[in-house]
Amino acid sequence: MNIQSVKNYVTAPHTENTVPEKKDKNIVPENTEDKNKVYLDKQFAGTVVGAALSAAVLGGAVMHGKGQSVIKKLTSENSKLQTTVEHGVQEIKKLTENNEKLKTVNKVLQEEIQKVKDRLQDLFEGDIAPKNVRDAIYNKYKTKIDNGKLNYDIETPPISGRITPKIYDDAIELPEHAGTTNRIGMQKLNIPQITDDGRFEYKLPKSAEMKITRMESKDFKPVKNQLTNITESYADSVQWNNDKIARDVMQNFYDGHGQTLDGVQMTFKPAANGKYKIRIKGDSTYTVDKAVYIGESTKRDNAKAAGNYGEGLKMSVLKLLKDSGADEVKIGSDNWKLTYNLQKGDLSDKRVLAYSLDKVDKFDGNYIEFETSDKNLLETFRKTINRFYHSNNTHFKCPDFENDLVGIKLLKPGEKGGLYIAGQRFEFNNDFDGLKDIVVFIKEKPPVHILDPSRDRTSINSNQLERIAEWLATEARMPQEDKVKLLKALEPYWDKKNYSDNTPVDDFLTNFLLYAGGNCKGDLHVKFPSKYVAYSASSNDVVRDLRTNGYKVCKDYFARLGMQTIQALRGDAKTHEVVIPNKNQTKKILILKEALNSLSDSLKGTHFEPDELDAKIYMFSNKSNKDKKLYSDTLAEAITDRGSSKGFWIDKDFLDNSNLSEVLETALHELSHKVGGDETAEFSYKLTNVNRDAIDQILTDIQTRNKLQALNRLWDEISPNTATNH
Repeated sequence: MNIQSVKNYVTAPHTENTVPEKKDKNIVPENTEDKNKVYLDKQFAGTVVGAALSAAVLGGAVMHGKGQSVIKKLTSENSKLQTTVEHGVQEIKKLTENNEKLKTVNKVLQEEIQKVKDRLQDLFEGDIAPKNVRDAIYNKYKTKIDNGKLNYDIETPPISGRITPKIYDDAIELPEHAGTTNRIGMQKLNIPQITDDGRFEYKLPKSAEMKITRMESKDFKPVKNQLTNITESYADSVQWNNDKIARDVMQNFYDGHGQTLDGVQMTFKPAANGKYKIRIKGDSTYTVDKAVYIGESTKRDNAKAAGNYGEGLKMSVLKLLKDSGADEVKIGSDNWKLTYNLQKGDLSDKRVLAYSLDKVDKFDGNYIEFETSDKNLLETFRKTINRFYHSNNTHFKCPDFENDLVGIKLLKPGEKGGLYIAGQRFEFNNDFDGLKDIVVFIKEKPPVHILDPSRDRTSINSNQLERIAEWLATEARMPQEDKVKLLKALEPYWDKKNYSDNTPVDDFLTNFLLYAGGNCKGDLHVKFPSKYVAYSASSNDVVRDLRTNGYKVCKDYFARLGMQTIQALRGDAKTHEVVIPNKNQTKKILILKEALNSLSDSLKGTHFEPDELDAKIYMFSNKSNKDKKLYSDTLAEAITDRGSSKGFWIDKDFLDNSNLSEVLETALHELSHKVGGDETAEFSYKLTNVNRDAIDQILTDIQTRNKLQALNRLWDEISPNTATNH
């Protein structure tokens, strides 16, 4: 008899004392303390009853001895059991000395143990089956076990937790491709280099895309040395470098040509004073007030224009005068010429921005002209050519997706891309070349809450890029079909990655998925190919196996759009490495299945369905390379599926070296997990009641005892040292 296992169980500190949320069906607690007491009573008493009785009835050679020697041995073993239980009670008293609740539990536990001892005594003194009966049952089972085979595939554990993906009537077919041939004739500009002495002359080719702005001429009075209220120090209110100065100078030519730099001309020459003369010329015309007044702009109501309030040009002028060595900045168009410089103010010693306005012969176009001592500024203006849309900016050639609102173009890994808004490239993480691998061009200025169109137009960061994705996902003007095409264009970024490997484009896509699949104006649903799965909590081995078998494992948020998940495809079956049982291990599994079946009168229907009691048992090794890291202490693990048991795993060494009582108790434990995990009250109730009902059957049904004792005899005859392989 396995006395030590009972001793260990009774004397060990118990931790499964979760308070249940439901009342016992037989006892109605009057208050919370009584409710706790009922649950603890059931859990402690039930598990001790289960362990003690199954060990007593199954653990040793109870019914296959001879005559009086068997009874004498049973009496001796019972005495040991009584001593062990009494010792266990004393140990529990010591462990719970300072806990009133556990003291109460201990009192009830003693009463339960006494009941067990009394019932065991009755069992030992009677109902001893005759030898011919015992041998007949033994021989019947021996023949059955020796010739038996497992009626399931021992190498393929069941898949549990599978969910049939929902079919959406409004799901949109994923197109085979979303690429375009838009602007296929674009050829990259061959822009010359600036010479060592600072010479450069280049005019962008004209195109049919140009839409030149022409404003009607207005008469005005010339002005000389008109002081403004803008001080020199106001230039320090913005953090502008050469890139931003060049950007805001060029955007006026861009907007004046109909959102393209086509036809704009740049000329750089060395000046006699050692500086460099810059002149930039375009074909549009505008009135002088747009060059003087802050708040005046031709582009404020044009969502597709890069500018907004006319501040950019004035701030660029101020920065050129203060920081770039310019003595004056000249701007001209139509019939006027404006000369900006810095002069001492009337109200303080600080210099202020001043201008002179002159009439000139009318000409068709506009220009800006100044001298600078900063040669780096020359190169910045040259690079700025490709920071705007023009008919030869190949960032816009053959995008992978494009509609009236947005375009997407994927580049080679590591290739410099960019984020363009209203045709103007924005810095990303403080770098105009900061966005790699992709070009995103948004054809109009997003709403203010997405992007502030102030004069600073500060660098876009990852959070703002994600907000742009949210805007596109929820924008009513973006048809659902176009959203699916945009997703298709981004397919190289669909793969599930480690968080640390995510790029800004991955985060953009994730946010698009998040809001496209949870849009109050209508969720987006897509028909994905059958071998596309959205990631759900899975081991790396599962993901690797899926990919090996041709599946594309995508980001988890694709599930919001209707893509099946890994769990839906594979369920949540554990990924232990299957150990194929040898002949003797197969016999033990067959014996265990017969033992469970012998208890069907008390367990079938009330606790388990017939197929649950006909348990599928799979063997693993907690010492294997695959399992030792996470499961080194695991002896068994349940396989459950939405409230039903699909069998359980059992450790190879535990099966080899344990007696039938231990393994049977473990089996009942794992089968009971169908209602919840170890920490749940539902599981504790279930296990307590399963053990109690099973033991009641053993005590009251002599045929059950005879069967179990025969199976126990067969089990004990199998030695792990004599195990043979198939």
